[in-house]
Amino acid sequence: MSAEIDSRALADLQRDFQRHVMHGHERIVDAVEGTERVPATLRLAVYSDAYRLRLTEALASTLPRLQQLMGKEPFATLANQYIDLSPSTYPSIRWFGDRVPVLLRRSFPEQPWLAELAEWEWAIAAAFDGADAAPVGIEALATVPPERWPELRFQFHPTVQCLQVRTNAPVLFKALSADAPLPECVSLSEPQSWLIWREQLKTQYRSLAADEAAALTLMRADGTFETLCDTLCTWHEADTVPAQAAGMLKRWVVEQMIVGVS
Repeated sequence: MSAEIDSRALADLQRDFQRHVMHGHERIVDAVEGTERVPATLRLAVYSDAYRLRLTEALASTLPRLQQLMGKEPFATLANQYIDLSPSTYPSIRWFGDRVPVLLRRSFPEQPWLAELAEWEWAIAAAFDGADAAPVGIEALATVPPERWPELRFQFHPTVQCLQVRTNAPVLFKALSADAPLPECVSLSEPQSWLIWREQLKTQYRSLAADEAAALTLMRADGTFETLCDTLCTWHEADTVPAQAAGMLKRWVVEQMIVGVS
């Protein structure tokens, strides 16, 4: 019975300590021995401060260009706000920060490029860390019988992502990454679609024309080659559509984005 009580008391103590580190709850203070020189609150602050610093470092590691653009002190302030609003719930610290764009949109509505830069960096990191899958080669298309093409479907690499941005966040990212002169932060007159994926060990990205953006959205949602051609008729003459569709598929295969044909 004594061991059970001690075990329960230890569990309560651990929970109180966690609540203090994560939320600043004070009940644990009475259980910590302090001195006049080093009071209990100061001893506990070592752990709570270290917790926040580690999470801030994790955010800066995932969003380094956002930190560059904002500056270290404003970024640290943002990180502390985020830690209060969205405490870490993931076993891996790598995934802490997925809702930073939400906070940025709410806190800086007049600077929408901040939220989009955070979204962009998160997508880049996700492509780098994403699962592996073996790409198919051009021969996978060459061996398909003509009668099978209308119902043909394609499976895409797990890292393929399509983002639609309304600012020049990708241009800012590129300039910040290269330590190049920073262009003016601006909103775009029309949304722009971008493609992000990993080719072997290298993360790639490029802008998308409207027809390819629509084609990728369709095909990643289990569309067929026939429905792809129907979609492309919005932008191209009917007699040129099969060649346009085949050209897109060839590019996706060469860029190692296709991992299956069925």
